Amino acid sequence: MISNEQRAHDIAVALVQANAKDLEPLEAYHRYVNYLVPLLKEIDKDFPHGIREHLGQHDE
Repeated sequence: MISNEQRAHDIAVALVQANAKDLEPLEAYHRYVNYLVPLLKEIDKDFPHGIREHLGQHDE
């Protein structure tokens, strides 16, 4: 299972790559954090126990 944190990170990185091509590194980092925090809050609200990657996978 991918953690909510990893999922939010992956989405935030993709958004920064798509929307921050000409930014300085520090500006790009700030944009990443500004994407990450709301994404993580939303994902945690929607999936409090994480997101299963494959149907039929059982927790042990």
